[in-house]
Amino acid sequence: MVTSKIPVLICIDVEPDVFFVSRQDPEPWKGYELTHAYIREWRSALQQLTGDAVHVNWFIRMDPQVALAHGRASWAVEHYPKLFQEAIDAGDELGAHVHTYRWCEDSGDWLDDHGHDDWVAECLDTAVEGYRSSFGTPCRSLRFGNYWSGTEAINRAEALGFRFDLTIEPGLPPNALDSRKPPHSGDLPDYYRVPREPYAPSRSDFRRRASPGEREITLLPLTSAHLRYGWGPRSLKQRLRRLRNNGLRHRRQDTPLSMWRDWSPPNDFSVMLDRAMAQQRQPYLAFAIHSNAPVEAESLPRIERCLQALMTHPERSRFVFCTPAEAMAILQRNASGHPSGGPSR
Repeated sequence: MVTSKIPVLICIDVEPDVFFVSRQDPEPWKGYELTHAYIREWRSALQQLTGDAVHVNWFIRMDPQVALAHGRASWAVEHYPKLFQEAIDAGDELGAHVHTYRWCEDSGDWLDDHGHDDWVAECLDTAVEGYRSSFGTPCRSLRFGNYWSGTEAINRAEALGFRFDLTIEPGLPPNALDSRKPPHSGDLPDYYRVPREPYAPSRSDFRRRASPGEREITLLPLTSAHLRYGWGPRSLKQRLRRLRNNGLRHRRQDTPLSMWRDWSPPNDFSVMLDRAMAQQRQPYLAFAIHSNAPVEAESLPRIERCLQALMTHPERSRFVFCTPAEAMAILQRNASGHPSGGPSR
């Protein structure tokens, strides 16, 4: 029998080390420098282990906050040209990571202003122009920041030429923002009942499917699984809450497999991978990493453990570390009954 391949998407948000970026004295993105060096070593080790090429996905901040603090939206590409060229030479995807931070003169600080569609549109436009001026090609892949996404934003992203979005984290409750981040306008949507597989979004609600053939953009939700609870009244309440929020179909995919978390038995990362793949008709895996992880005390060791779990997982011979377009091609081949081979290398 021919064994189907499992696409694995490693998404890395290339961004400043801090949320409250200084307008007077912005710092270099040290976290990105360290993250790139780590991924270089990890990629090399994984390629030696598997004999296959390893592609990752870099989502670059080129929005108004970067433009205002550093003088131009494309600052990161201009400041780290060798690192981005290295990624291009490796066959990686370069996409846009768009935050909607707006500078407020009254408060003298940043506001995450995703509550206003016109500002979100300006942030997308800035990122697209910054990308085009840097690389000379349209930007195809997108991740919004701070867990946020929206219907009008996705519709505009499609009109601007984006073809893949990897923002959604299924099972995430509404307003799940970290209190360390700037205040925000509007609300963050809940992702309880979104699809757990790639889908074309409805024009009236990005969390629902569109009719076949209606859209050019595809949303690829990140990977979710379920925690194993003990027994007793508390665990019963947890199970009922999981069922109520996510519905019967997705009750076992309610917990995003965030690599910054400290996963431990009976819910260690490798077991969570098994649970996620067991629930998928066409298995694929997708994870997001923030480039500021190396400058945070606990994040990088946790991410390292998760990446090592992928390298040593029993199904690793089926894993193909790839770009969104490659992932969709693999899934289409699997669905057609001709799953052999990974993406073109």
